[in-house]
Amino acid sequence: MASKFLKLNSKRGFPMPAVGLGTYQMKGDILREALDYALFLGYRHIDTALSYGNEKEVGEVVNWWIKNGKIRRGEVFITTKVPPVYLEFKDTLKSAEQSLDNLKLPFVDMLLIHHPCGNVNRKDGTLKPLNSKGERELASYDTTETWRAMERLVSEDKVVHIGLSNFQPSAINKIWKYSKVKPSNLQLECHAYLQQNELRKLCNKKKIVMTAYAPLGAITRPEQSPDQPVLLEDPTVNQIAKELDRTPGEILLKFVTLLGNTGVLPKSQTKERLEKNIEIFDWELTDEHFKKLKTLDRNMKYFDFPWAKNHQYFFPDEPF
Repeated sequence: MASKFLKLNSKRGFPMPAVGLGTYQMKGDILREALDYALFLGYRHIDTALSYGNEKEVGEVVNWWIKNGKIRRGEVFITTKVPPVYLEFKDTLKSAEQSLDNLKLPFVDMLLIHHPCGNVNRKDGTLKPLNSKGERELASYDTTETWRAMERLVSEDKVVHIGLSNFQPSAINKIWKYSKVKPSNLQLECHAYLQQNELRKLCNKKKIVMTAYAPLGAITRPEQSPDQPVLLEDPTVNQIAKELDRTPGEILLKFVTLLGNTGVLPKSQTKERLEKNIEIFDWELTDEHFKKLKTLDRNMKYFDFPWAKNHQYFFPDEPF
């Protein structure tokens, strides 16, 4: 049985809700309305990032709920991320301060390194620098220095937990070896077509909680290819959904939480889907259904990060 909360490897703060609201590509009133309704439904985990450009909207809604006595700050788990342009020690500190200012919150519950493959910091606020050919401008930073800055933020009570996103085993082990405050979370793409068994084994060993972005297959990602199969249309998923009188989305979210030690961050602005996504703990998959879904693993990524493939800290033979 999947748990509604994931126990982090730190004694600080409170457990991470296993279902959160992903906010990638959501902005303005669309985000405000979706987040307001999500909080009304009982969502207590919100995932944002400096590079999403929506921290201000997230902060507006959360602070309205706090100000009006609907929730206390300690009841909502906020995750944000340091972008690849800000991986130098001082830049990491500034990035976190900028996020806190955007959110208008005294602290965040989880701060992640968004990606280990650094980008050039032009010092003008550009978060995704491109050269004249339209290619991402890469730069190499020592992520142990990034981590040291994040440890300082923990000591200053500006961040409760710190973690990683899109990291491969070698990069995780490097941080683990040199860290005083251990990573609490690894956020990564994970779904029925990409079950991340190798990384899950590593995370289980180190007691790092995993959170899955794109658990439904990222059908709205900008770089989607018509050649890639649509996870929500998978025949096995749809057959199980029909047998259990559930939606394919519910089946996929439930499955990922049952993989163990893994939360999900589905993104939705539709009221009905927001409702369905948080109800996945009210029913069960049978063992037979779970085994069928396990066979769907094909190591297929929707987010392939082609810009990072030539970076010195990208390891082509390792999962991410």
